[in-house]
Amino acid sequence: MIKTDRECSALVPPEGKPRVVMAVSSGGNTGLCLEARAGAASKSWLYRYYIARKQHKMTLGSYPSMGLAQAREAHSQAALLVKQGIDPRQVVADTKKKNEQMLILDELFEQWLTHKSTVKRRNGVQTEISPRTASDYRRIYRAHLEKALGKQRVCDISMAVLHRHYQKLQRVSLEGLRKAMGIMNQVMEEAMRRQLVEMSPTLALKPKIYNATPNPPRERWLPIGELQALWTALEEGVTGGGALAAGGRGVAASTVLSGSIANAIKMIILTAVRRGEVISMQWAHLDGDRWTIPETKSGRPHVVTLSPLAKAIIEEQRMICSPISPYVFESSTKLGHAITGDALMRALDRLQKRKMAEFESFSVHDLRRSVANCCGIELGAGPLEIEHMLNHQISDKLLRTYQAGALRNPEKLRALFLRWGEFVAQNIAANPNAVAQHPSNVVTVQFGKR
Repeated sequence: MIKTDRECSALVPPEGKPRVVMAVSSGGNTGLCLEARAGAASKSWLYRYYIARKQHKMTLGSYPSMGLAQAREAHSQAALLVKQGIDPRQVVADTKKKNEQMLILDELFEQWLTHKSTVKRRNGVQTEISPRTASDYRRIYRAHLEKALGKQRVCDISMAVLHRHYQKLQRVSLEGLRKAMGIMNQVMEEAMRRQLVEMSPTLALKPKIYNATPNPPRERWLPIGELQALWTALEEGVTGGGALAAGGRGVAASTVLSGSIANAIKMIILTAVRRGEVISMQWAHLDGDRWTIPETKSGRPHVVTLSPLAKAIIEEQRMICSPISPYVFESSTKLGHAITGDALMRALDRLQKRKMAEFESFSVHDLRRSVANCCGIELGAGPLEIEHMLNHQISDKLLRTYQAGALRNPEKLRALFLRWGEFVAQNIAANPNAVAQHPSNVVTVQFGKR
């Protein structure tokens, strides 16, 4: 009987024999053997056992890739199954089949996202996540998770695998890491619910380990004086050889930003919409002074009343855009497509560095906060009116339940949009009637009917 690893290594068939099988000592469990064949580079660990008075044999592994200690451990586990009347070969076969059918992360992510996008909330009106949120999740997944982990089986994604990947993301983008961790947490919880894994590998991995904890909520907003300076900078930023006055489309080497981007930022100031909502504005969404945003972060459509100044900006866009574009704010480099959110942010950053360096930096979203603050301070609008204007979900459940009509009053919202638009025209816009009063800034182009 073999008792040591040295004896395993020395085992060879006797001269003239094709094979030899020797019993191996295994901590009180019987049936473990080592088989050596003539001329073979490796040997096989065998387990002989009886179930229902019938002898069976299975291969546990090969020597030396599986050492003596590992073979004894595998033998011990198989022997425990045999004592319970379970054939260990069937367990191995079932495990292999389960592993072959195991989803890869790409498949689980798509199934999870489809479920989140289609299952209704308790009120039966709204899905768990809006189409826009689903699109954001997919973008984050593709940017930060798909390439490294997408083709791995879900059961193979361990805490160590995730930790190594998170360390790489930490060196690239803390915000991207934080968002990727949030998605992985939800996807692996889904894997746990489906019993694809016994325990989620994300449970012990927290953003603070990677210094990726969320930043404190921003409080930056622009008072009236800064909004005036921004509006002036936007008008100056589009001047140059490609300006409208020269018959161009608002783009030149000397310009800071394109006409479409400048007008999109002005539209945010006038309507307090989100960045993604303004760049997605289409001609089909407009009906007179009524702009209907079909997809919003809150999951419900949002109706914006366009002030005369906002309508004048849209009319200017009719002259800037090509007739084939369905988008109001068309890209100057990719005709027929909308400007992108990244292009908007980069342009605003350039504008601040060149023309507003003396002011504290601000983001596109800070403009939305600025409108909310100024409506309260300058127009005396109440908190609920402003929340309605911003298309926020009211956090107070009782108010949502018992005062839904008062909270969602279309006429009050329309009046607030018009009052704010008039205030911007009189107090913020450097020359709010430029389109009407200065034909030198307008190039008349006759396109087909929209």
